[in-house]
Amino acid sequence: MDYVIVPVTSGELTIVAPNGERPRARLEAGKSYFRRAGVEHDVLNGSAAEIVFLEVELKP
Repeated sequence: MDYVIVPVTSGELTIVAPNGERPRARLEAGKSYFRRAGVEHDVLNGSAAEIVFLEVELKP
């Protein structure tokens, strides 16, 4: 299974990887992106604004 993520609102998130790295990801409303299944991570919103996105799971 893979995923397409569709941001509904714009904002910046912090992605926490298992190795402790914390890159930032800028989401722009309506600009979707793809990610492979099995990528371990945690997503944090450090801003005061709500960030909304839709994650679509693609099954074979």
